[in-house]
Amino acid sequence: MLKHISRVRFLLALLLVTTWGTAWGHNPIVIDGGPTDAATAHKVADISVSRVAYHHAKPGQLFLWLTFDGKAGQKLELQMGVPWIDRYANVRPATAVLGPGLPPAPELPFPVPEGMGAVVLTTDGQEPTVLNEDFTGTVDWQFREESVALPQNGKYFMVSYLPSVDEGKFWVALGKTEVFGLWDLIRMPVVIVEARNFHEIFPWGGILGWAYLGIIVLLLGGLVAGLVFL
Repeated sequence: MLKHISRVRFLLALLLVTTWGTAWGHNPIVIDGGPTDAATAHKVADISVSRVAYHHAKPGQLFLWLTFDGKAGQKLELQMGVPWIDRYANVRPATAVLGPGLPPAPELPFPVPEGMGAVVLTTDGQEPTVLNEDFTGTVDWQFREESVALPQNGKYFMVSYLPSVDEGKFWVALGKTEVFGLWDLIRMPVVIVEARNFHEIFPWGGILGWAYLGIIVLLLGGLVAGLVFL
């Protein structure tokens, strides 16, 4: 029995190591979080850490607002994408970066907080590439990477939206440094289900999904073996 339990522990540790280092790269800030504005924007603690926010734009929730505290000279790196769903093949999202010291804001379909300028990044005219996200088993169209140098210390916003249609799904990713914690690992099964539902595919799958299923099977097998040898 001890040999069997040791083998289970070894395989469990191997699976944890395999998923631990890959889970965070697509760790979501929010998945289809509903309506937001400047007062209810989702807070991003560190824009250098790799994160993604998924949004279903439709009447009543056209805009995805994120907010963060930036520093002068810091670079905001971001990328936009659209889930690989046929009816969204022509969706082209945009993101407006709002903050102090940026150029005067052009006309935008939402109010810009007082004292803030704007840089607007669009995907119009771009030909996206296909992104196969093996760990969650999802597929997306992704657009080119963008970056904005922040001119001053202060509070900033990112507002992502669809300039030409009133309904569609998109995502915006920011940061490149992969950092993760125990809570991220614990909640990853929920993230897998939510991300796959957003992409309108069967709610379980991908490398991470099957790895977690393997962990559950190993744990149950260990418990059964323990009961048998009691």
